[in-house]
Amino acid sequence: MPTEVTVQNLYIFNSGLSKTEEDGANKILFYYPPHEDENKKVLNIGHIEAIICFTRNFNSTESCESLRTDKTLQVLYNPEPDFWMVITVSAACKSKSKSPESPDEPVYCTYNLQEPIYLAVLKHWYQTFQMTVGNMTKIMNDNDPDYLRLMLNKFYNKYLLSVDLSSHTFMDMFQGISFLPLDNVIHLYAQSFLNSIENTFQQVNFTMLLYNDSLVWSGLSKRQTQLVYSYILMWVLPEMVRDENIVKGNSLQQCLPNQLVGRFISNVWAVKTDDWSCDLGKVPVILLNDENDETFKSYRLVIYKAHKSIVCMFIETDYPLTAELYNNLDQFLGTKLHLLSEKMKITVEKALASKLYAERPAKFVYFNSMNLAIKNSIKTSNTIATTNKPSDFNISPESLRVLVDISYQHSCGNSEPLCTGTWDNIFL
Repeated sequence: MPTEVTVQNLYIFNSGLSKTEEDGANKILFYYPPHEDENKKVLNIGHIEAIICFTRNFNSTESCESLRTDKTLQVLYNPEPDFWMVITVSAACKSKSKSPESPDEPVYCTYNLQEPIYLAVLKHWYQTFQMTVGNMTKIMNDNDPDYLRLMLNKFYNKYLLSVDLSSHTFMDMFQGISFLPLDNVIHLYAQSFLNSIENTFQQVNFTMLLYNDSLVWSGLSKRQTQLVYSYILMWVLPEMVRDENIVKGNSLQQCLPNQLVGRFISNVWAVKTDDWSCDLGKVPVILLNDENDETFKSYRLVIYKAHKSIVCMFIETDYPLTAELYNNLDQFLGTKLHLLSEKMKITVEKALASKLYAERPAKFVYFNSMNLAIKNSIKTSNTIATTNKPSDFNISPESLRVLVDISYQHSCGNSEPLCTGTWDNIFL
């Protein structure tokens, strides 16, 4: 397995922005690393354009998705008409030395890099950009290419600093959701609690409830839930322990004098944010649309935490954010959410106690495409919030690669049962 997976470059371009060879740089909307020579940027993009045009001679309906060399793997994604995203990754294994006097020679093992994983990563990055910033075509048409470049730089420069490509494995292909196992009574209690929030506060359009890093209930569509859930795991949960992201101090005493049980989480990273009318920090602004509707609507994401539970409330940007609204939400949510969280804690502890049995010889990965639920017994820590590095799994790296191949064949329409074995006598 590679010891290090690195992003050599990531670029987004639109060939329609360039008319001649002299203005080839105009087609570049985002390029990482930014300090690379301008001619090299244009040359790399021109190389990809040539590959795209060449492969269309063999298949005019589907575009090329990857290009592999001895040292790199390039994955291509066409998210919108005329817009292309390309990521180039390399994998270096332990270096070998020709002699004690000569420097170490890097050994590349790109054969361990699998296209479906990085194509899924590219798609997820784009969908997150679309949720937090917007549609690239619409942004460019409403403004100009320079404004789109600015937004892409704000998003991807931050994103690339926060992701570790070495941690992307088989599990990232699904972008699944970890649901909290609850009995029917507690689940209905939680759903009733969220419905009461939406009925009491007309400003709140949708709600979502999490316990730790597991989803309990969401009023959003399947795709919207998937993106918001991933955003919360990546940007909200890790930052909640940081003091500067918790509303407190004089502003809290002035605006929320009665806040005792729960707290609001603010100043979470987002490209677009909105301020409260009082000094309570910024809240993310996200764009949501239905699966069959291309029209996006802006919502503020207001996050409230009590005990081990988090309520996410989606408020349309037409409504003002006032201290009175914060006070009313806090008084309504605090005690009720804490009691609900305690009930869920008891249920979870009972479920964990009943699963204390000897390890079974068969391991599994379960993914339900209807609700995006994912479960597995191949991770040492059975949670999505942790990293997905190969070392986190209790099966061999080769078995993980075979799982990727099986999953990719299934996604291509091969629904027949498949059984295969690995060199270490593991059957899948």
